[in-house]
Amino acid sequence: MGVIRRMGSFIAGGVIGAGVGAAVAMLVAPQAGDEFVNGVERRVDQAKRAGLEAQARTEEELIRRFRAETGDPAALRDQETLTRVETAQAIADLGLAPGAGTGSDARGT
Repeated sequence: MGVIRRMGSFIAGGVIGAGVGAAVAMLVAPQAGDEFVNGVERRVDQAKRAGLEAQARTEEELIRRFRAETGDPAALRDQETLTRVETAQAIADLGLAPGAGTGSDARGT
């Protein structure tokens, strides 16, 4: 019976510890759950936008280099336009303004 009593005490201690830990976490949490989720979603969207912009800059740099090597300033003009349109559309699909960076959003947060 001593083993069962010790096992029960161990389990009770674990349950009490989990309860105290959850209570402390709720008291010291810097944000509410919805605020945290919104913040994470905003950061993910900003990371996607940064990736799209980096891709567009890389494609434009490659086009510039190609033009310099071929000596044709009009080379890949259609591809350059298509890249800019696709990038702008992808950013619009994210719902972010083209000038919006890592600063505050429309809500002022």
